[in-house]
Amino acid sequence: MSKTLRIRTLALAILTILVTFLIAENLFVKVQSARLRKEPKFYAATIVFLKAGESVSKISSQGGWLLVKTASGIKGWLHSSAVQRKKVDLVTMDKSLKAKASADEVALASKGFNEQVEKEYKARNKDISFAWVDKMLAINVTPEQLRKFLQAGKLAEFGGGP
Repeated sequence: MSKTLRIRTLALAILTILVTFLIAENLFVKVQSARLRKEPKFYAATIVFLKAGESVSKISSQGGWLLVKTASGIKGWLHSSAVQRKKVDLVTMDKSLKAKASADEVALASKGFNEQVEKEYKARNKDISFAWVDKMLAINVTPEQLRKFLQAGKLAEFGGGP
């Protein structure tokens, strides 16, 4: 290989890496826990769980799914509803206080629901019971159960519809 060809090949490789780096979109997990999956399907095998606030780089997209790469280099599919462009980092307005929000609080706040909103809602609706909400949150659906549900309901793999 001639010196000129080696230089051109190296320059092209550097340019490719630079372009990839510049167009990579950094996203942040906005839900309490998100499953990074092997395929762009809700019932696909889970590679790893991601926590609220973790950063991922978007590689490509397919329907409502994003092929992403984690900070540790793991690639997989993440549903677009689990991420946002800006990192949510809640801190107090009073600089003398050193309090920060927990990952759970950040996940809830990014959805517009927090402890104060819950208290106000309960105050306005004194007869309401959250027992069923708590029970629903405790339900863990396996990927196989989800696949069967989607199949029985004749739902499309990418969010419903024909």
